[in-house]
Amino acid sequence: MMVSKIDRYLTRQVLVSTLFAVMVLSMVLILGNVFKEVHDLLVNKGAPVSFVAIFILQLLPYSLVFTIPWAFLAAVLLTFGRLSSDQEITALRSSGMSLYRIATPVLLLGLGFSAICLWLNATHAPRAKAAIKMLLYDEIRNDPLRLLDPGVVQSRLKGQKIYINERENEQTLGGFHAYQLSTNDRNAPPLGYLYSNRVTLDTESVDQQFNLQLNTGYGEIYDKKGNLQQFFADKAEPWVLTYPLRGRQLKPNTLDNQEIAEILRNPPPEIAPERLPMYAFERDKRFAFSLAPLALAFVGIPLGMNSRQKENSSGIVMSIVIAFAYFLLLILAEETRADHLSLSQSLLWLPNILGVFLGLWFLHRASQKS
Repeated sequence: MMVSKIDRYLTRQVLVSTLFAVMVLSMVLILGNVFKEVHDLLVNKGAPVSFVAIFILQLLPYSLVFTIPWAFLAAVLLTFGRLSSDQEITALRSSGMSLYRIATPVLLLGLGFSAICLWLNATHAPRAKAAIKMLLYDEIRNDPLRLLDPGVVQSRLKGQKIYINERENEQTLGGFHAYQLSTNDRNAPPLGYLYSNRVTLDTESVDQQFNLQLNTGYGEIYDKKGNLQQFFADKAEPWVLTYPLRGRQLKPNTLDNQEIAEILRNPPPEIAPERLPMYAFERDKRFAFSLAPLALAFVGIPLGMNSRQKENSSGIVMSIVIAFAYFLLLILAEETRADHLSLSQSLLWLPNILGVFLGLWFLHRASQKS
């Protein structure tokens, strides 16, 4: 197929719009994560600005996995919406070009973006996620008192959830709430509850534990028969609260595809055999999600041509709705994974299949119009 001026024109228009949208969306996503994860470290803990710079660089590949499909969809909708409203699509069709021929360079561009997404999903994004976890792990290891920040529900302590009303100073906490959780069922009600009006603590960083002296304490615990037992104490013996910090773990979302393939071939002893399908699911999810730019291009081209308004807001709103529907189907596949793994693996490909078939149907209907 000869590359015509029209192909170069459409490719340039969509590519420039996509790159601009990627920059805007990536900035919003990165700044949101920076505020969420490192704002406290930067403002209250005095973390160096270099830490934030490293955090942003590590977060960038992971954010591109999400921003490229959405940005490409928005660019396709806006570009074809403008071409349609300016009657350029009508002029191209009058010159003998079919809608399929007009859409070809954009679909090839979508295929290229899908290849980039696959490269990011399979290698750099999981490595970046692992590196971010290690950055935060190192900060907590250097300042374990972050685990007892007031006004935040801390769930990083295994089997425990901690909430503190206020911190009077580095060693005194006010309004200490601790919940003992079930290790088998995350959704089960707490097995026990402990409250203390004031707590003094001593941090043993070597042993990774807090020695808590509870004052004016109240507690609830269920015995083996399920009966609620309550107790009160003006002063209790020191309570040792451990916070074991572990380095990189073999979680599926922090391993690249090569590492996942090696685990599936030679499972390490620390991974239970029943968990191996989760690694295969993560690998399949990356392949399916990487096809998002191509699938969204199929549905975005005819929908963009049907948009006759010159307002950019219409294309942006439409891209949000389509992207929301696409990601909602992926979330549905993720949520059904625990109970119906085979069904979830099938649902992973449903958004792409729907996008391609709906796009072809819309293009066929549009091509039949005079």
